[in-house]
Amino acid sequence: MSMSRRCDIWLANDGKWYLRLGKFEYAYDDYDCAIFGPFNTEKGLRMELNNHSNPGSEWYDPSGKENPPKNLAMSKCW
Repeated sequence: MSMSRRCDIWLANDGKWYLRLGKFEYAYDDYDCAIFGPFNTEKGLRMELNNHSNPGSEWYDPSGKENPPKNLAMSKCW
């Protein structure tokens, strides 16, 4: 089932992938989101995303220019 909520996927300047995901439907603000990572590969990140309901859309940035997040919901290494 698809839900409308924030889903940000990015490669940070530390060479790791991160996922910011809204905790509930229509959650878009930072404080309503959980951040997952770091992941060594985008595939590992996608494996984690498969454990959650479909957010409906995503923001995707593979540039490696963004900083890694400061507060992580969990730490996984794939």
